[in-house]
Amino acid sequence: MLNALFGRRKKKRAASAPADDSIRSARVGDVVFIPGLWDTGEDAYLIVEQISRLESAFGESREIVGEDGERRATIEWSDHDGLHISITCQDRPMGLSSVGLDYDTLVQWDDFKSLENSIEYEGHTYYYRNSCETMYFKGDDREGEGFYSWEFHREDDEGSITVVKWEGLPFEVYASAAVSPHLVTVYHK
Repeated sequence: MLNALFGRRKKKRAASAPADDSIRSARVGDVVFIPGLWDTGEDAYLIVEQISRLESAFGESREIVGEDGERRATIEWSDHDGLHISITCQDRPMGLSSVGLDYDTLVQWDDFKSLENSIEYEGHTYYYRNSCETMYFKGDDREGEGFYSWEFHREDDEGSITVVKWEGLPFEVYASAAVSPHLVTVYHK
């Protein structure tokens, strides 16, 4: 008060360094911007609705569910040996036959784990990489729920196919595209 009366002004605080705008910093309510994501070539502005954690023998990753108007996408990222981001834009999962798989083949590949095993999908070859149990921790939950998954990576590493099996539910198949971390920007609420 006295400073105001005698004409002294408060010193302006030095501007702080910009906050991290990578996918690592995303929180519920933030907006994730990805240029040209949609099939139409439109940019995506995904409002983050939920962030979950995934843990397996291969490490930990995060899953972000976001909505851009009527469109939804799931972003999965990990930071094991550099930041890796993949995005799934499917409205709902596919069945095993959509990628030329069946139960017996998955069981056999799980038993013998050969990197030579592959599937064909939309003109690309996807090679078996691993299969394992994964724990899913929704939001901030401390108790997770387990599911089994098989991962296939495209020959050029620009995409992947994941087969998911929750206990008591049918197999679910998801196709994802790899996205450069440099293209993804997070705008904090």
